[in-house]
Amino acid sequence: MEANSKNKIKYNITGLLLCAGLSGRMGTSKALMVYNGSPFAALIIKKLLSVCNEVIVVVGHQSNKVISSIKNSLNENDNSRVHFALNDNYRAGMFTSLLCGLRSITNTDWILYHFVDQPTIPISFYSEFVNQLSDQVNWIQPFNSDKLGHPILFNGRVAKYILELTEKNSLRDLINDKRIKRRIWKCSFSEILQDVDTIEQFNRINCNS
Repeated sequence: MEANSKNKIKYNITGLLLCAGLSGRMGTSKALMVYNGSPFAALIIKKLLSVCNEVIVVVGHQSNKVISSIKNSLNENDNSRVHFALNDNYRAGMFTSLLCGLRSITNTDWILYHFVDQPTIPISFYSEFVNQLSDQVNWIQPFNSDKLGHPILFNGRVAKYILELTEKNSLRDLINDKRIKRRIWKCSFSEILQDVDTIEQFNRINCNS
């Protein structure tokens, strides 16, 4: 799937997918879990590529298996737009993977920051999400049922602010930063609030699919 032509012309969007964690409560890498016939990671990447020029996948735990699973699940064109960043320090927490991924991005306008435990978000969400992009803001976050959700869009300038932080920080440390110009997008997609951390949650989404 090619990136949305309208946004491809106006904005260069890079997807950033975190697949490095231990997935301790799941017992295996969540990137490898299968939903609707595809591994979580590959399923999300295909959706990201519908609006992004490229996708950076941060790997760590079971990295070789995750990379192989993704490559085997994508076609040649999609594989050419997917790149991998190895986070050797993934055990130190998710923020280290975000930093690792951002360091791998050399030139982009916006970054679509995505977790691997959200495979149920429909593809229609992504086109609606990137249509919220504006030069007037630098951070866009979806909102549903009085709660903020994920994924998040932030621009290249915010990426530089994040890279000023250390591995002991988190994105919460930017909440009160006056340089951040947020847009909260009230959307109809309840899936932005759903993540899959346990076998019970995994069985639940498969029963509902």
